[in-house]
Amino acid sequence: MTIGETQDWYAAVADRTQTRVFAAGDIIAVQGEEVESVGYILSGRAKAVTYSEDGTATWVGYFELGEFFGHVSLLADTSLSFEISAETDVRAVMVSTNTMRDVITREKALGLHLANDLARRLDMMTRRLIEAFTLSAKGRVCAELARLSNVIGIMPEHHIIRPNPVFVDVALRVNSTRETVSRTVSDLQKKGIIEREAGALVILDPARLKAAIHAY
Repeated sequence: MTIGETQDWYAAVADRTQTRVFAAGDIIAVQGEEVESVGYILSGRAKAVTYSEDGTATWVGYFELGEFFGHVSLLADTSLSFEISAETDVRAVMVSTNTMRDVITREKALGLHLANDLARRLDMMTRRLIEAFTLSAKGRVCAELARLSNVIGIMPEHHIIRPNPVFVDVALRVNSTRETVSRTVSDLQKKGIIEREAGALVILDPARLKAAIHAY
């Protein structure tokens, strides 16, 4: 399936786009530079990380299939406040900011799509900001595990995280350490809330996991 078959707005910019392929690890956009293009993910996943002056990294979020990146530039002339890099191989449609600004004034479908995307990201960032101030480190780990999990079709009372989450990545997302993530997972396992399987983490009791978010 092509982008044109899934997104009505794409027809308005199809003749003014460039498809780019980024290998895993490639920098897609540099923190502190002005954004000149808006991207739309066709395959793969990119991640956003912001770096402080002393080099401390803070995870911002992911950009995945069907999502835009760089579109904040459509609202304000500002430099990028985080670095975007390809976590896996990424294929993306790139459209210049000027082109997108021109088209968005005429294409309601594109404007709605961008507004929905920005609203979802704002909600996600607000939730994470609240968690950062109201939850303990272990509580934030539990919240992230709950977010990463999906219902198992044949056992809807259980949830699963597949592939097995990388503790370093989870720690970065919740602004904690690998050791804290490891200790929290071990504790949840001892309590019978989760169990480890080959290539996956099974949430045996999703309700207790959610309760643990505020219990720690």
